[in-house]
Amino acid sequence: MKRFIFLSAFVFASLSGAAHAQQNQPLMFGGSVGVMKPHGSNNDNGFNIGGRISGNLQDNIYWEADVTLGISDGELGVKRDWSVNSLAGYGVYRSDGPIHLKAKLGVALWDDNFDSDTSLSAGIGIGFRMGAGILDVEYTQINSYIDYVTVGYSLPF
Repeated sequence: MKRFIFLSAFVFASLSGAAHAQQNQPLMFGGSVGVMKPHGSNNDNGFNIGGRISGNLQDNIYWEADVTLGISDGELGVKRDWSVNSLAGYGVYRSDGPIHLKAKLGVALWDDNFDSDTSLSAGIGIGFRMGAGILDVEYTQINSYIDYVTVGYSLPF
């Protein structure tokens, strides 16, 4: 767990410095809440919170780095507590308009109670430009057996 927290802090510090160097590109910071759902009918959701930093590369293309931490355990099968933490980097496409489509593809480093690994991760969602920020409702597949459904809000800084 200490390695995961250190790696998360290092990635965010590295990305924020590089992003500030591109002064003409807006930088966004936000948070999210959601449920992690392991596949299987006898499995219960865990609850996660997350942080996000992202920046615009060009037109509708963005980069995004997410970190999520399990704050409430789910269950696998009968009384096997389960939670997952993840660190992910994505390439993101956002369509134009106040209500827009969001699609992302990237790599996630995840760590649950039974295993940890790096895997391909993808997501799709809908975004709403609200005030100065963006509200996103997303579905993300962290790995081949974990789905993550979130609501998040990001603001420029």
